[in-house]
Amino acid sequence: MDIHFLRIGGNHGEMRIRALAVAVFALLAGCSGGNSGTTGTSNDAPLVQGDTITVPVTCNIHAKLAVDTVGEEIHSISLTTTGVVTAIPNAYAEVAAPFPGRVVRTMVHIGQSVKAGSPLYELSSSDYSEVVKNYIQSKTAMETAKRVKERTEDLYANKVASEKELDEARMTYTLALEEYRHAVAVGKEFQIDLRTAEVGQPMVVRSPIAGKVLSNELVVGEYMKEDAEAKVVVADLNKVWVRANVSETAAPYIEGIEEVEVRLVSRPDSIVTGRVAYVGGMLDAETRTVQTIIECDNPRHTMLPNMYASVSMKMKGQNCIVVHKEAVLQGEGGRYVLRHVGKDTYVRTYVKVQTLDEEHLLVTDGLSVGDVIITDGAFYLIDAK
Repeated sequence: MDIHFLRIGGNHGEMRIRALAVAVFALLAGCSGGNSGTTGTSNDAPLVQGDTITVPVTCNIHAKLAVDTVGEEIHSISLTTTGVVTAIPNAYAEVAAPFPGRVVRTMVHIGQSVKAGSPLYELSSSDYSEVVKNYIQSKTAMETAKRVKERTEDLYANKVASEKELDEARMTYTLALEEYRHAVAVGKEFQIDLRTAEVGQPMVVRSPIAGKVLSNELVVGEYMKEDAEAKVVVADLNKVWVRANVSETAAPYIEGIEEVEVRLVSRPDSIVTGRVAYVGGMLDAETRTVQTIIECDNPRHTMLPNMYASVSMKMKGQNCIVVHKEAVLQGEGGRYVLRHVGKDTYVRTYVKVQTLDEEHLLVTDGLSVGDVIITDGAFYLIDAK
């Protein structure tokens, strides 16, 4: 995961600091010892109290320090990461056999476009016949109970049937109706056309969605078990998702993303625009990333499931605090700058930064507009104690 601006590593500039260690030591010695042949005073050296450093004007370092007021500049943050193309879940279906049985006929081929409800293959199954049989029986029983109930109500109205007979007729009809509704629900669950279904006839397995047949591994005569893997895959790839993992440090910027560009590894010169469709609600504890879903139009179906891609996400330009790299030092507690708080007095102020370019850093936390900091020569005070 890359952020432009990338978060700075923990020991950036360490070699340069070591190279200047001798010069810093000499300057500090000059502050405390004065010119050769004279005796310096304690006021000549930087005075350190906790995170506060006072640099007297009589110290040699004083003249090497430059300060400036923190301001804002307009910059656009860009995040780059990798992703994997996937079909949109509600536009993707792996069609397995709903019952154990034998394939007697296939009705589609790979690459064929189908509509929701289009027949895919026929399956001869005794379990299917049992479902159809139960439906027919429950329907017949319900219709019979309904006629009996209506006749009993008419007889009761003419004082021919008793109230007990009426209650029994109504109860029988209620139970029969519940059985019928259950049989209808089972048929819908397995996408059975109960209006034309017949006992002993093969079941027509239909596509639950509109799309294109991406896979068809059906073999006529093959017996499919109840737990067999799906043999037919249908998907609508006119729109696809790119699942990208965004690092924990970059996650706060996702909400401001306005432009997304996707480049397939197989087609690096082709740019596909997209939009952030969803940002995961949980951080992956192992990878320390948040899954982000990018939705892309895919009218030519050039983006296929499981393809790898690079993703670039750009934010709208916004006001940011920018400082020179020389102003930021590394300490045991993290990155910090020396902020002016009084006459010749500075305090270590810890900041969060990201790389803007080779010379500048973006400060995301720790400084405010109007703060005055040391912009040049701060490294002379890195070892001040």
